[in-house]
Amino acid sequence: MGKTTFIWDFDGTLVESYEAIEDVLTLLYQVYDFPFNRDFVMSYVIETSIGQLLRDLSQEHNISFDELLSFFNKEQEARDHMISLMPGAKAVLEQTAEMEIQHFIYTHKGASTGAVLKNLGIDAYFTEVITSANGFKRKPDPEAVTYLMEKYQLDKANTYYIGDRRLDAEVAINAGIKSINLREPASALNQKINQLSDLLALFMIK
Repeated sequence: MGKTTFIWDFDGTLVESYEAIEDVLTLLYQVYDFPFNRDFVMSYVIETSIGQLLRDLSQEHNISFDELLSFFNKEQEARDHMISLMPGAKAVLEQTAEMEIQHFIYTHKGASTGAVLKNLGIDAYFTEVITSANGFKRKPDPEAVTYLMEKYQLDKANTYYIGDRRLDAEVAINAGIKSINLREPASALNQKINQLSDLLALFMIK
């Protein structure tokens, strides 16, 4: 049996960052003079993705997607100091690492992800961190996950993508690995958890 591997999403999974994201999106809507419905926008981002929201805005207002994405990424990085760890995140990383579970990250967040991980004191737990700066196709395309699987010869049967949105469950399914998700309902293809500490019980860590 191959080694157990966790590939983590970042925002909303390992870290509390939706306050910063909401701050950036509020500013983006103000700067570009888009009508802003906070509840709709934040629900839409959680249900789909920031990328999809920006694509929608690009088409609706005839503004370059790359311009909107660049604005978002720049303003998000300026708010990296607002990011904090999700409850139980460090303990889960520490205890699973002791069991020789290996950890990776695949996130749409940009190149500042590494600095955030270091500032939060968890960078040493991750073998490799894939961000939007690596240039892989965005989730739910499995390109980045496939890259990790092939590079590190990961066992599909024992590799899990951990996230908090449908997009995260979909990238796991598309890559042929297992999904663990904080929001998506349990199914044949996804294990629902309510908090990160549930991972310890799932993997029989007392």
